Amino acid sequence: MVKIENISTMANGWREVLERSRLVPPPSQTVRRAFDSHLTRSHGVQLRVGRLTATHLQKEISEVKPDVTYQIRATLFDRTHHCCFGRTWKSSMQRMKNNKIPFNEVLYFHTSLQLPSTVVVLELVELSPRPDGSQQALGRGFTILDLFNNRAEAQAAPEDRRLDLLHGSPRSLFHPLLKDPVGFSGLLKSIEGAHLEVVVKSHPALVPMMHLLPENVLVSGDENIPGLTASPTGDALLRPVLLKTLPFNLNRLTISLQPSLEKFESQLLQLINADCHNTKQQAQEGSLMAVAIQERRLHVGVHNSWCFTDTPQVVILEPLASGVRGRADSTSKQSTLAQDSSATSSAPLTLGLRSSLEIQLTNHQALAITFQLEYVFSAPIGREARLPTTSTSRAAFLQCLRWGIWYPFQESADWKGKDIQLVLQGGAQPNPHGVMVYSTEMSAKTASPAQLSAPGTTQVSEEKDMIMFRLSSSFERRAYSPKASLRTKQEDVSRQRRSPSSPSLGKYRVICRNYVQASPPESPQGPKLSLSQLAATSRYPTISYSSSVLPWQQSFPSLLHPSPLASAHQLSHVASSGVGSIAHLEMDLQQPDRDASASSQDEENQLQELPFTAVHAPVITLGLNAPSSHSVSSRRSLAHLSSAGFPDIMDCSGEVAEVFDPTEPMPFDPHREEMDPLQDNMLVFQFLAFTRIPMAGACPDWPNNIYLTFQFYHFPPVTSQQLKLLSNDKVQQQASDPLPCVLTPINNDGSVNPGAPGLQVQFKVDQKVLKPGEKRWFLRYLSLHTMHIDIWDSDSLLLIGSTAIELKYMLRQGKKAVQALHEVDVLTTDYVGDDTPLTSTDLHQCSPSNPMTVQTVLRGRLHIRTGNIGKAEPCSRKPADVTPSLSHIIIPGEVTRGFRGGSLSPRNILQINESIANMLSQGITTHHLLYASLGSAEYMEFVLKNPFNIPQTVTIVSDDPELSVITNTEEWRYFKALTKTPTSVEENMFHLEDNAPGPRIFLRPKESLHVPLKYQSFLCNHAMSPQGPGFPPTGKSSQLAKKNLSNIVAAKTVKVSFKGEDGKPMAICQVNVEPTPHVVDQTFRLYHPELCFLKKSIRLPPWHTPSGVTAGDPDARTHIAVHCSDPNIICQTRMLVPGEPQDVYLKVPGSPSPHIKMFFVMVFTDEWTAAPSQIWKIYVHFMERVDISCVTGQRSCQSLVLKGKQAVRKVKCFSSHPLEIKVDPKGVFVLPPAAVQELQLKVQPWRAGGRFLYVNAVDVEQRQLVNAWLLSLSVQRPVLSKAFEVCVPVNGGRGSSRKITYTNPYTSSRVFLLRSDHPDLLQFKEDQFQIGGGESYTIGLRFAPSQSPGSVEILVYVNNLQEKTEETFCVKVNYQ
Repeated sequence: MVKIENISTMANGWREVLERSRLVPPPSQTVRRAFDSHLTRSHGVQLRVGRLTATHLQKEISEVKPDVTYQIRATLFDRTHHCCFGRTWKSSMQRMKNNKIPFNEVLYFHTSLQLPSTVVVLELVELSPRPDGSQQALGRGFTILDLFNNRAEAQAAPEDRRLDLLHGSPRSLFHPLLKDPVGFSGLLKSIEGAHLEVVVKSHPALVPMMHLLPENVLVSGDENIPGLTASPTGDALLRPVLLKTLPFNLNRLTISLQPSLEKFESQLLQLINADCHNTKQQAQEGSLMAVAIQERRLHVGVHNSWCFTDTPQVVILEPLASGVRGRADSTSKQSTLAQDSSATSSAPLTLGLRSSLEIQLTNHQALAITFQLEYVFSAPIGREARLPTTSTSRAAFLQCLRWGIWYPFQESADWKGKDIQLVLQGGAQPNPHGVMVYSTEMSAKTASPAQLSAPGTTQVSEEKDMIMFRLSSSFERRAYSPKASLRTKQEDVSRQRRSPSSPSLGKYRVICRNYVQASPPESPQGPKLSLSQLAATSRYPTISYSSSVLPWQQSFPSLLHPSPLASAHQLSHVASSGVGSIAHLEMDLQQPDRDASASSQDEENQLQELPFTAVHAPVITLGLNAPSSHSVSSRRSLAHLSSAGFPDIMDCSGEVAEVFDPTEPMPFDPHREEMDPLQDNMLVFQFLAFTRIPMAGACPDWPNNIYLTFQFYHFPPVTSQQLKLLSNDKVQQQASDPLPCVLTPINNDGSVNPGAPGLQVQFKVDQKVLKPGEKRWFLRYLSLHTMHIDIWDSDSLLLIGSTAIELKYMLRQGKKAVQALHEVDVLTTDYVGDDTPLTSTDLHQCSPSNPMTVQTVLRGRLHIRTGNIGKAEPCSRKPADVTPSLSHIIIPGEVTRGFRGGSLSPRNILQINESIANMLSQGITTHHLLYASLGSAEYMEFVLKNPFNIPQTVTIVSDDPELSVITNTEEWRYFKALTKTPTSVEENMFHLEDNAPGPRIFLRPKESLHVPLKYQSFLCNHAMSPQGPGFPPTGKSSQLAKKNLSNIVAAKTVKVSFKGEDGKPMAICQVNVEPTPHVVDQTFRLYHPELCFLKKSIRLPPWHTPSGVTAGDPDARTHIAVHCSDPNIICQTRMLVPGEPQDVYLKVPGSPSPHIKMFFVMVFTDEWTAAPSQIWKIYVHFMERVDISCVTGQRSCQSLVLKGKQAVRKVKCFSSHPLEIKVDPKGVFVLPPAAVQELQLKVQPWRAGGRFLYVNAVDVEQRQLVNAWLLSLSVQRPVLSKAFEVCVPVNGGRGSSRKITYTNPYTSSRVFLLRSDHPDLLQFKEDQFQIGGGESYTIGLRFAPSQSPGSVEILVYVNNLQEKTEETFCVKVNYQ
């Protein structure tokens, strides 16, 4: 047994802890105001105190002793109510140097009081030593830091501030003249030349650890906060890492009160009744004050010396016979204290818990388990002292009697498998629950009076109140302990009302501690029970006591109601009550059926989901994260491009357009663009040249021909014709500076177009293209977006890479014409597996399941010239950006048509009913033309009028779910503000019923109402053209892209009928939807095996934080939503960790090879998904997957099967890495219909690890893809025969030569081939040699020179004629 009886040490330790973490609560009015403003979530703040400049102190310092130091003290202050709250933070002491004091400290806190009145007061304090060794503090000025100027500003980004020091002390802030914040600047004077540099910003990293630190506490990063791991930088709050919590069980818990439970409770009740007798009206002699004990409760919490880490649990204790230790049979469970004295004396009672209690603990020395014994008393209501105990008019109040604390993880603690015995405290001792505790002054010092003691017994002063329990890990207990039935009910009460509601106990008084301690809002200090919940009938019998009647008597359960005693103190605190939980833990070891049912119930519970992070790397949005245009070409390359003869971009007057530098920032003035007299724009894209980048496994002259695909604004996608890469043979090529290859269009016959080099694509944007009001959106598109471009190999139809260019340099800014030359990187992603290094001990082992990583590979550089030529619009046109007023309001017109008379012939008599109905329907139909694009919501209001003289309940029915009625008032208000519609919003206007055809609205006679409607479509047509280059344009070589109507979203007509009570339409709104193309912000191409689900994540770009939201705040991204244009594709997003990047998850069903599936993903960042912030166009290429396992340097063969279709095709196969994968047949072959052609793959990789390579079968005549294969390579390293090391001098000029001797192990003559995995660094004297059996051959090695020091390992393969490896040598080259 472990006994813990050092009371003084424990009390002193808690005094130090509570003194250090003592807090002043904020004003209740401020808390209520923050709650009314929906500021319930606490937000973390980081405050960096920098350098303080104090020129006014320099003179004084020179005259005083040099022992003077300075300190900054920070305190939270409520400017409205003129009070400080929280805890004062003190910096380290610093000395002044050159009029400056370098503090450079960081403090943190979290608060939910994000109000303009919440400020931080920073005071400069001068500390000088006294003769007795203490320090004298003298204020030297202060300043005020505003944290939250208004709701729209919550420190979204780090903000540097320079605060002027003010004369005086912070106590001046309590002056009555400073009640108005405006008076601060007038009454408080600044100190000349004194200022403090601070940086304040939001710190969302505090969110996961807010339960470990109370709110409004200013702390430094180096302060000890139990529950956090120590940081090597010393700042544990910069990026807090929580310690792991483990479940533990408290079992066999009993509490023994001295001298006995019966005498303790009898004495307590007598004192309460006596106090009530003294404080209330004098009752008649012999009257009974029936104060009863309703329940006995134990609060169990975990405290980290700052606050409770979680809400303390409340359990019900029961009287048990001594020795039961938390277990009772069926008879003892029903027993109470109403037993005869003989039974009581023979078996002393203790308070026990009938089952175990689970708590979460962290292995930290400062972590403590706290216990609080609390009794629930019931008292009669009113002034009648004779009120019988069975009356239902009773009130309840709570009182803490004992408390204890235990540190389970101290160094000397050894409690595993042992009983812990802890002394419980009472009286004037600081306690973690911060409540008043029943005093034990008399009972601890003197013997009890005779009438309170059992015959023949006396109270011994050495006896102490004890709690005994055993702590064990939940993992250990689950192996042998039966499961307990846990019934938990949530109760709510104000803890502050417990003490005032208790009657005065004279010498046995209730002591109120002078310490104020705060806890986080989510972790209240102990449970709090409301009066209504205490008024419920208890499941335990109420035990009432009388000082004149012994043994104790048991009465019937009593209902508890509010009393005058409670209303005076308790009801005023109910508004600020927290939430606690009371767990009635029961277990009967004699009833196996109950235990079995609990076990079966536990087995049927659902599994809890663990935090999960996807293992696959997300696809990064290249367009939004693409590097800006830059020029890496040398002057030699630029001169080569300048002499190529590209056409110039000229303005309307024939002058060369003004040149913009894409490496410099581009200012954008929307007003200047809108006021430009040249309203028409001709946007020009000139694709000039492509610079090849050598790639492993590919030929140096790859690619030969390319074509481009891109989409500008909402014009149709562009697929260019084939472009030839022409290099200048007269100019010597350099490996370090490859010249760009000029792009030249290719004719249909394969010849090079003799015209001007380069490809020019033009987009004419005028009033015919833009609808009214669209000009502003087009300018915004140019200023903020980038255009995604895919570059393809036109021979193999393989994707070379992608790039993006910024469009903001096409804004003319009032100029006639502008142009800019871009040189952008062409990038692609390569999935490779981890490789085993050569220095590993197991060189012959390589796990086939190595994780795949994503690498960004540079494939080339594309040279593009963009331009914009302004043109004057015809005078007859209206300005493009004039939006008609009230365009979103649909007003029905007057019916002017009617029947003009005439006669009816026999032929149309049969159609008279249909004609009349059609005519009446047309008379009440209002037509409205609507321009809609994919994902964008179009808002409109229909003016509905009741033409009758009686009220009508109108049902609104739409024949298309994409056109709906806005019934939510907040959504209605949002769209009105978005469209600037100047009409009113009416609350609760619609009546919604289940299974109704639509919402209903009530109209008074002749009344008109505006009905809000919304059209929004997420579906579209996904048909796409076959993959391959386009055809050359007829006539001119310059290609003009014209706008046409979108073929993605179909045009439709939607009718909305407003039907009266008789079911007949009162009005009809016919909306004619004309689709318009949408903007594509990003294009993704994904490759996946056929007939398999594609599961992929795409990383969302870093959105700009809206005003009023803190950067990194979890609330900042609560409105991000995604929609997919294909209903068969699952598309969703969720935030895993606050402050971390957010991904969009896709699940796409598979298709057969070589099918390409195209769809759109719309990303919304507004609450009501009005308009997509981003629209992504995603292509998924499905390919046949082939798994190949091979060894580096050695050829492996794999067969593929190609099946013919309906027509005869001329097919040629291409691989993405021709030097590593060769396809046989390698030329063009004929594929008959329904025929089967076997293809032989010869794979010879040179790099170990996992890789993905591609093989395409292309129809060379139609330039279409016939089939595609995805090769998944698992490449292992060979077994090394020998290892060598050689030193090569740096800047050696000619390199270095070495020799290796190789002996033919065979008895016959053989021919061997020499291969290397680094042919650029190592060359052989002869790539092939023949030697006789048993003879030796000297292999000549030539190492290329290097310009920088380092080392590299080169593998030398000795292969036979079948490219099977005979020997492998490793040569480590050290460049020194």
